[in-house]
Amino acid sequence: MAVYKLDINECEDEAYDLLGIHTTLECYHLAYFLNRELNLRLKRIDFLPEFDLYEFNDLKNQTQWNLVANKGVREITQSSSVQESLFQLESTEVVYLVPEYKKVDYLVKVSQNTLEVQKLIAKMKVIPQIITTFAIDASYLKSKHNLIFY
Repeated sequence: MAVYKLDINECEDEAYDLLGIHTTLECYHLAYFLNRELNLRLKRIDFLPEFDLYEFNDLKNQTQWNLVANKGVREITQSSSVQESLFQLESTEVVYLVPEYKKVDYLVKVSQNTLEVQKLIAKMKVIPQIITTFAIDASYLKSKHNLIFY
């Protein structure tokens, strides 16, 4: 009887470019400016409960764009013992999608990118509210599995 083994390291990661954005804008406002400057149609999808996520599938160029907030808030409910209180205590916890880059406000993931990354960064820097934009090498991230949205 033949034995088959699956090596997780053999699975090829999807080719994508990852950009980090530092800005004071809210996610919906940033999506509006990116739509205007890059000729995209980013729309909000409610897939991740803690993080804002916008997506656009460019069928013409066969490119998928994702804009996601790096910082999110998770609500934690703690039930105390009956002797202390009859109520449930709620608290919040700050979580990061990519904890290696805690200072990054938003991440842009471009799958099957046909544009040059530096040109894309230059187009994003035209938006005056964006403080900085830079490319992130996702192969060195420990939390790159967090960037799989589907």
